Amino acid sequence: MVGHEGPGIAWQHWPRSTATGLPMMHAITLVLPAEYRRKGEQYPAISFFAGEGQFAPEPVQGDASSADPFLRDLAAAIEHPALHRRRDLIDGEFALLWLTAEELAAGPTGPHADLRAAGSWIDESEGCNAWDERDPRSDVWLVPRTDPNAGIIPQEFFDSEPATAGYTNPFDAQSEIQPWAEPLLGMSHLGGTTFPVQGLPEGLTPWYLELEEIVGLNFGGDGNAQIDLESDTFDWACG
Repeated sequence: MVGHEGPGIAWQHWPRSTATGLPMMHAITLVLPAEYRRKGEQYPAISFFAGEGQFAPEPVQGDASSADPFLRDLAAAIEHPALHRRRDLIDGEFALLWLTAEELAAGPTGPHADLRAAGSWIDESEGCNAWDERDPRSDVWLVPRTDPNAGIIPQEFFDSEPATAGYTNPFDAQSEIQPWAEPLLGMSHLGGTTFPVQGLPEGLTPWYLELEEIVGLNFGGDGNAQIDLESDTFDWACG
Protein backbone atom coordinates (compact mmCIF):
# COMPACT_ATOMS: atom_id res chain seq x y z
CA MET A 1 0.00 0.00 0.00
CA VAL A 2 1.02 3.61 -0.55
CA GLY A 3 -0.24 6.79 1.07
CA HIS A 4 -0.29 8.36 4.52
CA GLU A 5 -1.66 5.28 6.30
CA GLY A 6 1.12 3.00 7.48
CA PRO A 7 1.59 -0.48 8.92
CA GLY A 8 -0.01 -1.76 12.09
CA ILE A 9 2.61 -0.54 14.53
CA ALA A 10 2.05 1.16 17.87
CA TRP A 11 2.04 4.95 17.61
CA GLN A 12 5.08 5.28 19.87
CA HIS A 13 7.00 3.19 17.30
CA TRP A 14 6.03 5.36 14.33
CA PRO A 15 9.37 6.72 12.98
CA ARG A 16 10.18 10.28 14.01
CA SER A 17 12.52 12.66 12.26
CA THR A 18 15.67 12.99 14.32
CA ALA A 19 15.77 16.79 14.43
CA THR A 20 12.21 18.07 13.97
CA GLY A 21 10.66 15.29 16.05
CA LEU A 22 7.76 15.15 13.58
CA PRO A 23 6.36 11.77 12.53
CA MET A 24 7.84 10.69 9.20
CA MET A 25 5.64 10.36 6.11
CA HIS A 26 4.71 6.80 5.19
CA ALA A 27 5.43 6.20 1.50
CA ILE A 28 4.97 2.48 0.89
CA THR A 29 4.45 -0.86 2.63
CA LEU A 30 5.32 -3.90 0.57
CA VAL A 31 5.10 -7.66 1.11
CA LEU A 32 8.36 -9.16 -0.10
CA PRO A 33 8.98 -12.31 -2.12
CA ALA A 34 10.86 -14.96 -0.14
CA GLU A 35 14.26 -14.21 -1.68
CA TYR A 36 14.01 -10.53 -0.72
CA ARG A 37 13.39 -11.20 2.97
CA ARG A 38 17.01 -10.49 3.79
CA LYS A 39 16.42 -10.09 7.53
CA GLY A 40 14.78 -13.51 7.80
CA GLU A 41 11.32 -15.00 7.47
CA GLN A 42 10.25 -13.23 10.67
CA TYR A 43 10.16 -10.00 8.61
CA PRO A 44 8.07 -10.68 5.48
CA ALA A 45 7.41 -7.03 4.63
CA ILE A 46 8.90 -3.55 4.72
CA SER A 47 7.72 0.02 5.06
CA PHE A 48 9.60 3.04 3.76
CA PHE A 49 9.23 6.52 5.28
CA ALA A 50 10.48 10.00 4.36
CA GLY A 51 11.24 12.66 6.93
CA GLU A 52 13.03 15.93 7.49
CA GLY A 53 14.93 17.67 4.72
CA GLN A 54 18.30 19.37 4.44
CA PHE A 55 17.30 22.46 6.45
CA ALA A 56 16.26 20.72 9.66
CA PRO A 57 16.79 22.75 12.87
CA GLU A 58 18.72 21.74 15.93
CA PRO A 59 17.12 18.60 17.43
CA VAL A 60 13.87 19.12 19.30
CA GLN A 61 13.79 17.37 22.67
CA GLY A 62 10.67 15.71 23.99
CA ASP A 63 9.48 16.65 27.47
CA ALA A 64 7.09 14.38 29.36
CA SER A 65 6.22 17.18 31.80
CA SER A 66 5.59 19.87 29.17
CA ALA A 67 2.23 21.59 28.72
CA ASP A 68 2.78 21.16 24.98
CA PRO A 69 1.10 17.90 23.81
CA PHE A 70 3.56 17.59 20.91
CA LEU A 71 6.56 17.57 23.26
CA ARG A 72 4.85 15.09 25.60
CA ASP A 73 4.09 12.80 22.67
CA LEU A 74 7.65 13.08 21.39
CA ALA A 75 8.98 12.11 24.83
CA ALA A 76 6.93 8.91 24.68
CA ALA A 77 8.29 7.90 21.26
CA ILE A 78 10.35 4.68 21.18
CA GLU A 79 12.56 3.60 18.30
CA HIS A 80 11.14 0.48 16.63
CA PRO A 81 13.63 -2.41 17.06
CA ALA A 82 13.60 -3.15 13.31
CA LEU A 83 13.98 0.46 12.14
CA HIS A 84 16.94 1.36 9.92
CA ARG A 85 17.54 5.05 9.33
CA ARG A 86 18.97 6.34 6.07
CA ARG A 87 20.37 9.79 5.19
CA ASP A 88 21.06 11.22 1.78
CA LEU A 89 24.02 13.33 0.70
CA ILE A 90 22.24 16.60 1.55
CA ASP A 91 21.25 15.33 5.01
CA GLY A 92 17.62 14.47 4.29
CA GLU A 93 16.29 11.63 6.44
CA PHE A 94 14.48 8.43 5.45
CA ALA A 95 13.67 5.18 7.24
CA LEU A 96 13.31 1.52 6.30
CA LEU A 97 11.18 -0.51 8.71
CA TRP A 98 11.11 -4.33 8.65
CA LEU A 99 7.69 -5.66 9.61
CA THR A 100 6.54 -8.86 11.26
CA ALA A 101 3.52 -10.71 9.89
CA GLU A 102 1.49 -9.46 12.87
CA GLU A 103 2.39 -5.81 12.22
CA LEU A 104 1.56 -6.23 8.56
CA ALA A 105 -1.83 -7.81 9.30
CA ALA A 106 -2.71 -5.11 11.84
CA GLY A 107 -2.51 -2.33 9.23
CA PRO A 108 -3.27 -0.08 7.61
CA THR A 109 -3.03 2.39 10.47
CA GLY A 110 -3.08 6.13 10.07
CA PRO A 111 -0.82 8.47 12.04
CA HIS A 112 -2.08 10.00 15.27
CA ALA A 113 -4.04 13.21 14.91
CA ASP A 114 -1.85 16.29 14.61
CA LEU A 115 -0.85 17.35 18.12
CA ARG A 116 0.70 20.69 17.20
CA ALA A 117 -0.97 23.90 18.31
CA ALA A 118 -1.89 26.13 15.36
CA GLY A 119 1.22 27.84 14.00
CA SER A 120 3.66 25.80 16.10
CA TRP A 121 6.35 23.32 15.11
CA ILE A 122 6.07 24.19 11.42
CA ASP A 123 8.25 21.97 9.24
CA GLU A 124 10.61 24.29 7.35
CA SER A 125 13.21 21.62 6.60
CA GLU A 126 12.02 21.09 2.98
CA GLY A 127 11.25 17.50 3.94
CA CYS A 128 8.12 15.47 4.65
CA ASN A 129 6.06 14.55 7.68
CA ALA A 130 2.97 12.48 8.35
CA TRP A 131 0.82 15.41 9.47
CA ASP A 132 1.35 17.77 6.53
CA GLU A 133 1.30 15.16 3.73
CA ARG A 134 -2.02 13.26 3.59
CA ASP A 135 -2.05 11.28 0.36
CA PRO A 136 -4.95 8.80 0.32
CA ARG A 137 -4.16 5.13 0.70
CA SER A 138 -3.96 2.98 -2.42
CA ASP A 139 -3.16 -0.70 -2.74
CA VAL A 140 -0.10 -1.70 -4.74
CA TRP A 141 1.19 -5.13 -5.65
CA LEU A 142 4.09 -6.82 -7.37
CA VAL A 143 3.74 -8.27 -10.85
CA PRO A 144 6.28 -10.60 -12.51
CA ARG A 145 8.31 -9.14 -15.35
CA THR A 146 10.89 -10.47 -17.79
CA ASP A 147 14.27 -9.08 -16.76
CA PRO A 148 17.60 -10.72 -17.69
CA ASN A 149 19.29 -9.01 -14.73
CA ALA A 150 17.13 -10.50 -11.98
CA GLY A 151 19.29 -11.90 -9.19
CA ILE A 152 22.47 -10.27 -10.54
CA ILE A 153 24.53 -7.48 -8.93
CA PRO A 154 23.83 -4.26 -10.89
CA GLN A 155 26.65 -2.84 -12.98
CA GLU A 156 27.29 0.68 -14.22
CA PHE A 157 28.54 0.89 -17.80
CA PHE A 158 30.98 3.42 -19.20
CA ASP A 159 31.35 3.75 -22.98
CA SER A 160 31.75 0.24 -24.41
CA GLU A 161 32.76 -1.42 -21.14
CA PRO A 162 31.82 -5.11 -21.24
CA ALA A 163 29.30 -6.64 -18.89
CA THR A 164 30.53 -8.55 -15.86
CA ALA A 165 28.99 -11.43 -13.92
CA GLY A 166 26.22 -11.77 -16.48
CA TYR A 167 24.67 -8.31 -16.07
CA THR A 168 23.13 -7.06 -19.33
CA ASN A 169 23.42 -3.41 -20.36
CA PRO A 170 19.94 -1.92 -20.86
CA PHE A 171 21.39 0.57 -23.37
CA ASP A 172 23.06 -0.11 -26.72
CA ALA A 173 26.32 1.32 -28.09
CA GLN A 174 24.48 4.51 -29.14
CA SER A 175 23.09 4.96 -25.61
CA GLU A 176 19.61 4.05 -26.81
CA ILE A 177 17.51 1.89 -24.53
CA GLN A 178 17.29 -1.74 -25.58
CA PRO A 179 13.82 -2.96 -26.64
CA TRP A 180 13.68 -5.51 -23.81
CA ALA A 181 14.48 -2.78 -21.24
CA GLU A 182 12.03 -0.13 -22.42
CA PRO A 183 9.00 -1.55 -20.53
CA LEU A 184 11.09 -1.58 -17.33
CA LEU A 185 12.10 2.09 -17.40
CA GLY A 186 10.36 4.42 -14.96
CA MET A 187 8.72 1.65 -12.94
CA SER A 188 9.21 1.10 -9.20
CA HIS A 189 10.47 -2.46 -8.76
CA LEU A 190 12.44 -5.01 -6.78
CA GLY A 191 15.86 -6.05 -8.12
CA GLY A 192 16.85 -6.69 -11.70
CA THR A 193 17.82 -3.86 -14.04
CA THR A 194 18.41 -0.60 -12.24
CA PHE A 195 17.98 2.86 -13.75
CA PRO A 196 19.81 5.31 -11.44
CA VAL A 197 19.44 8.86 -12.69
CA GLN A 198 22.97 10.08 -11.95
CA GLY A 199 25.06 7.01 -11.21
CA LEU A 200 24.94 3.61 -9.59
CA PRO A 201 25.17 3.69 -5.78
CA GLU A 202 28.23 1.85 -4.49
CA GLY A 203 27.46 -1.40 -2.70
CA LEU A 204 24.13 -2.15 -4.36
CA THR A 205 23.28 -5.87 -4.19
CA PRO A 206 20.71 -7.82 -6.24
CA TRP A 207 18.24 -7.35 -3.36
CA TYR A 208 17.16 -3.74 -3.66
CA LEU A 209 14.03 -1.65 -4.08
CA GLU A 210 14.04 1.09 -6.72
CA LEU A 211 11.36 3.71 -6.09
CA GLU A 212 10.14 6.38 -8.44
CA GLU A 213 8.54 9.60 -7.12
CA ILE A 214 5.35 8.05 -5.74
CA VAL A 215 2.83 9.52 -3.27
CA GLY A 216 4.62 12.57 -1.92
CA LEU A 217 8.19 11.37 -2.38
CA ASN A 218 10.44 14.11 -3.74
CA PHE A 219 13.67 12.95 -5.33
CA GLY A 220 14.40 16.32 -6.88
CA GLY A 221 12.04 15.99 -9.84
CA ASP A 222 12.11 13.10 -12.28
CA GLY A 223 14.32 11.23 -9.83
CA ASN A 224 14.37 7.84 -8.16
CA ALA A 225 15.94 6.08 -5.20
CA GLN A 226 17.72 2.77 -4.61
CA ILE A 227 17.13 1.18 -1.21
CA ASP A 228 19.17 -1.96 -0.62
CA LEU A 229 17.54 -4.63 1.53
CA GLU A 230 20.78 -6.46 2.31
CA SER A 231 23.47 -3.79 2.57
CA ASP A 232 23.20 -0.28 3.99
CA THR A 233 23.32 1.25 0.50
CA PHE A 234 20.82 4.04 -0.09
CA ASP A 235 20.83 6.88 -2.57
CA TRP A 236 18.56 9.01 -4.71
CA ALA A 237 19.17 11.41 -7.56
CA CYS A 238 17.11 13.78 -9.68
CA GLY A 239 16.82 14.19 -13.42
